[in-house]
Amino acid sequence: MIKYKNDCCGCANATYPCLGSSCPKRNVPHYYCDECGDEFDGEELCIWDDDSHLCKECLFDKYRSIL
Repeated sequence: MIKYKNDCCGCANATYPCLGSSCPKRNVPHYYCDECGDEFDGEELCIWDDDSHLCKECLFDKYRSIL
């Protein structure tokens, strides 16, 4: 599953103003395994048949339960 979060780090100051909605840290994707709920990098997750995002361990468990 992909959740978009505001990762604002408060970098705005007197010399560098807040970029508002154009800030790249305002709408950052976070990737979670739909089975175990742990957070991963996007390339670490596999997409299963039902479009769920699974980590390698959960994907292995799915295959093992099918066999």
